[in-house]
Amino acid sequence: MNLHNLSIFSFKSTQGKGIRDSVKTSLWFLFFLVLFDIAVNFLFPYPTNPRARPGQLNLYFDYGRSIEGKIRRQIGATDESTASLALAGWLDSDNWAENHQDQPIRPDSGEDLLIATYGMSFSNHVSRAMEKINPQITLRLIAGPGAPPNHSFAAYRLDRGHHEADVVILGVLASSVKGLSALSGMTWGIEVPAAFTFPNYRLEKGELKDIEPKIQSIEQLRAAVNERDKWRAFVEQLRDHDRFFNSFLFEQNLTDHSAIVRMVRRAWGQKHLASITNEIHTPEGFNEELVEIQALRVMVEEFAETAKQDGKLPIVLILNDRGYDDHLFKYLQPTLEENSIPFVSTHTIAPATDLKNFLGDGHFTKSANQLIAQEVLDLIAQHLQARERSENPVK
Repeated sequence: MNLHNLSIFSFKSTQGKGIRDSVKTSLWFLFFLVLFDIAVNFLFPYPTNPRARPGQLNLYFDYGRSIEGKIRRQIGATDESTASLALAGWLDSDNWAENHQDQPIRPDSGEDLLIATYGMSFSNHVSRAMEKINPQITLRLIAGPGAPPNHSFAAYRLDRGHHEADVVILGVLASSVKGLSALSGMTWGIEVPAAFTFPNYRLEKGELKDIEPKIQSIEQLRAAVNERDKWRAFVEQLRDHDRFFNSFLFEQNLTDHSAIVRMVRRAWGQKHLASITNEIHTPEGFNEELVEIQALRVMVEEFAETAKQDGKLPIVLILNDRGYDDHLFKYLQPTLEENSIPFVSTHTIAPATDLKNFLGDGHFTKSANQLIAQEVLDLIAQHLQARERSENPVK
């Protein structure tokens, strides 16, 4: 064998060994990935009971499960065996309840004022702070988890004629405005989805057109998760009318069993959510070219106009949370001023730029809620006194 042939043989031998080493390394890598996947699922299983509270790590490794997988897991055969999150926020004018007690339809005995508030936890906190400042008021609270304005507006519409409130409050949370592009709390609450649904509003010739969700109650959802055609119809509606819908994030399949895929899906979900949110809101403010954002102004106008027709005092409560500065106020300000709509905006009371106004979970602190509540109470007193003077002029 000459020197040239020997060198070729040596090269091929070295090349073959390199390939074998690469394959070996890849196989070991895959082995440890599979081992990690199995270990995570074994060590940190998510509770099968919808009412059970998962541990912190159990929850962390489950964040990336498909939205459908999470929703199906929340639903039990009865309300008592269903996760509380899945029961919250449904628009049901015949049976709105809090802690399974009917909402009041008139002021309690010995109290002066019934206030109906439509919103989310932020507006509920402010309303309860109002009640602590003035125990003479009765509260009717209709809310959903992180509810967007279309949910609150739809709740107000459905609740008209069901109570004798003197004051109606529409709570609008800046960070929830993006939900105007959704039909359900499922699609934009990616990590911890809330099942409740609500209309998606569009403008046609200056008037609101609502797209009603195919599922409108926990009973209908419970039936749909067990009936393939109903569930498919609902998913197709989300695909067509919900800006946040994404098949990879939403639809359940065998990959839900893989901890690694769940982690990948979670990262993708955060990127997807940020991308859609950035289309709706930028550091300069809300994107006024989007039809759903334009619809918000019409919702506010209709809310105030119909409340006045009903002889009630309408108040728009603008809740500016972290990352949104005073953008929501600036967007709604022309509508509020042109239509003489009473409002309170938190940007002057508890600025979103001051982190001392917020708790770790993003809600306002107790002291901030008290300041906002006092501002609302002062506004109510001012308008009710003015109404009384106009109805009973001094002779």
